[in-house]
Amino acid sequence: MAQTAFAYGSVLEALSRGLYPDKRHILREFVQNAYDSIYDLRKAHPKLGIAPIEIKIQSPSITIADLGLGMTYTQVEQYRFLGFSEKERTKHAGFRGIGKYSGSAVAEKLIVDSSPYGTAKRFRVVIHADLMMQEVKAGNNPPLERLLEEYTEVSEESEEAEAHYTFVELHKIAKDADVLMDVSDISDYLARAAPVPFDPHFQYTEQIEKKLRENVPEYLAVPLSLNGSEIRKKFFSNCLEPEFDSVLFDDKKPEVLAFSWSCQNSEKGQFDPKDLAGLVFRAKNIAVGDGQLSRRMLWKTTPERALHFFGEIHVLDPDVTPSSDRTDFEDDKGRTRLATRCARIASNLSRKAGAESQIRRFDEVVEKGSDVVKARETDLKAGKLPAELREQVVFEMQKIQENVNKRLKGVPKKERTLRQAKRLMTKTRRLLYTLQTDDKAGFVDLAGTLRFDAKMRTLYNTILDVLREEFRHDTARLERIIRRIHDAVKARFDT
Repeated sequence: MAQTAFAYGSVLEALSRGLYPDKRHILREFVQNAYDSIYDLRKAHPKLGIAPIEIKIQSPSITIADLGLGMTYTQVEQYRFLGFSEKERTKHAGFRGIGKYSGSAVAEKLIVDSSPYGTAKRFRVVIHADLMMQEVKAGNNPPLERLLEEYTEVSEESEEAEAHYTFVELHKIAKDADVLMDVSDISDYLARAAPVPFDPHFQYTEQIEKKLRENVPEYLAVPLSLNGSEIRKKFFSNCLEPEFDSVLFDDKKPEVLAFSWSCQNSEKGQFDPKDLAGLVFRAKNIAVGDGQLSRRMLWKTTPERALHFFGEIHVLDPDVTPSSDRTDFEDDKGRTRLATRCARIASNLSRKAGAESQIRRFDEVVEKGSDVVKARETDLKAGKLPAELREQVVFEMQKIQENVNKRLKGVPKKERTLRQAKRLMTKTRRLLYTLQTDDKAGFVDLAGTLRFDAKMRTLYNTILDVLREEFRHDTARLERIIRRIHDAVKARFDT
């Protein structure tokens, strides 16, 4: 009786091609495995230093190398297995045992060399992805176990006793995966997604890293180089000092569910470019989604304010599991609890952004009002302001007083701006008094200067009334027209 097969080759195609529509995630899977190997080495031998993960993109292949703990012969044998992994869900970034086969979607074959710490051996596993996929595409849909057994092979050689590493070659990248050969794009992607250190040029690097080491158990940042260039996390220099927040499982218990840091834009509005803004979830210091994920999960109101910040939310809850492609979390009670408990991060940041917006708006009102008053005082002192603008100037001063008074009540404000606002109010009161008690007050009376008779004055006033009606919603343009009339008449009569 023929042996029954319970899984077929189409499963391999679905897991390798279907799970990673963004092929850059495939490269992250191998970085993730390298990170786990370095993590294991650090746990087993804490006195050893951490060497960078090295990626080389050189057509037609990509290599990923790490000096981590390495794999034993048994582990290399198990590397051939699909969906099998001895990694612990709560300790390792990669634990499903399927990410390694993601490479079969983009490479002709996978070649993995590994030497375990303390063993003078090098083990090699070769996965002939192209041959497996050829059989699947031929329509035979062979049993999965036969595919993995027939088209994978393991060998061993001698190695130096002190060597420990894993070297992965994605041999001969397919043409439809040429996005993986774009060094610049991959560099940007890894800077956002990989567990790399902060850029030393970021003014708050030391402060943030210190807080993460204190609040995120076993926090680990691993250096990574791409074609010899070091990859660092990106940052915005135009930001305020970082703020930190520990999110608890329960307000009455000390256990921490997540730890966040965030920096607000020191300038007006959202950060630009927006794809680098927002708070990014990280599990084992590897990104889960981007800033848009936290925006969707946490910002139920004023979502636009999410991009006034950039930062990270490090997830510590062992029940929260990233999805296979790490674009989101598995939809379960862990994710629901994460969204519920972390919602106050969004609430606090939105409130802070709102307060900052009010402060900034108050600054703008005071600054703009001061400029208007200064300009009016200068014109009046020089006797250059058309008398036809008297009512407009009075309205301006009253409007400035109204706006400043409204914002002086209960709105957050800087001490410096508060002093400026008080000086501005004093100036507007003085100017209003002058306008209301002195008919001349530095205004130019064109009709009086040219001694208009009654009919001419009526004609002139009629024209002004029409202009005021026509431009009642554009006082700046009305003022320009009146000033031009004054200048044109003066020039005509002077000649």
